[in-house]
Amino acid sequence: MLSIIGAGLSRTGTSSLHLALDIVGIKGIHFLGDRLNDVLDGSNPNPDFRRFDDVDAVIDLPYAYFYRELHEAYPDSKVILTVRDVDEWWKSISTLFNIVAPIPEHPTIRQQIARRLGLESEQTMFDAHRRRIRNCVYGSSVATEFLYKTKYTRHNADVVAAIPADRLLVMNIAAGDGWDKLCPFLGVATPETPFPRANTINYEDPAPWTRGRR
Repeated sequence: MLSIIGAGLSRTGTSSLHLALDIVGIKGIHFLGDRLNDVLDGSNPNPDFRRFDDVDAVIDLPYAYFYRELHEAYPDSKVILTVRDVDEWWKSISTLFNIVAPIPEHPTIRQQIARRLGLESEQTMFDAHRRRIRNCVYGSSVATEFLYKTKYTRHNADVVAAIPADRLLVMNIAAGDGWDKLCPFLGVATPETPFPRANTINYEDPAPWTRGRR
């Protein structure tokens, strides 16, 4: 049964949070997946978000964007909002979206023809899925500073305003938040292992960073 909703956007420590939850026995889905495709592609005008009874947690996009709907579907769930300094976040997300894993604003003519003929490649379908998510959350699949920063700060403020304080934990993992914040919120013992720190980017040479990781 879904008990944890990760409301933090990508590049806010979501991979670290996913690993940390796994260490304390909370199994979840991190990033992408196809369970909300009918919402993202508009094929379901009245979706039921009660579709995560078989997992403990959902983290990162697209789940983070639909935190309200998920919390309404699972009112006993807790919400974890991972955040970081907005300028550091922009540096990270723009490197990911514009350098490591760029997606054109629109599919090519060849891709459009392949879609009509039902001949899309797996990569093309994956790119289309990511484009839908980026357009939904940020309004553009290409990262632009003012737009993305505005969407980021607005999302974080909306989460804090919408979720009751006793059901919400705000964590800045990039600034050092770890077990000391997470474990009391979850009501679990502090593990002996260090808090995980995952998926950092070398901004001077981002090429080795594996595409698709968050």
